[in-house]
Amino acid sequence: MWAGVGAVGWAAARFVRAVDGVVGRFRPRRGMCSGRLGCGRWHVLLPRWVLGRRVDVVEVIWSALRARAQGWGWRRVTALVGRAASTVRGWVSRFAVHAEPIRGGFAQVERWVNAGGELDRVAPAGSPVGDAVAQIGVAVAAVRRGLGAAVFAVSVAQVVAACSGGWLLRSQPPVLDRLWINTPPPL
Repeated sequence: MWAGVGAVGWAAARFVRAVDGVVGRFRPRRGMCSGRLGCGRWHVLLPRWVLGRRVDVVEVIWSALRARAQGWGWRRVTALVGRAASTVRGWVSRFAVHAEPIRGGFAQVERWVNAGGELDRVAPAGSPVGDAVAQIGVAVAAVRRGLGAAVFAVSVAQVVAACSGGWLLRSQPPVLDRLWINTPPPL
């Protein structure tokens, strides 16, 4: 939860690979979680363009997940994103293992943003990955409707990273039991 987290200092430098394949370094901010809902621990505040423990920016990972959800094969997906097949298979298999909890979590995000209003209908895609990606798209559309113009400056992949707290592809399914964002403002 962002409330009560104050950015203080910097975490260790990390490598990140951009869409064009160029590798660079960045140092994320650190902050202490305090306040009424805070846990009192220090956290690394991920920028909304990266996922935790991933070298590639979230746009590359999200495009691979979308392509796989549309039924693309491994060779086409790896050619699309320009990454090694083992890397892409790792992303997709991690996402596929947790597809149902991810789908349910983003359905909950849609419920929070709609504040009890009608939820959008999502047609079954025929696969757990496809269903999860479709639900994420509906939830992102709801977030954009609910938060307005400020979110339109942010890509869909960045909204996905922010809503999952940067942990979309972690070893355990991401916990979306509240609308928490492990990124610095403004998103």
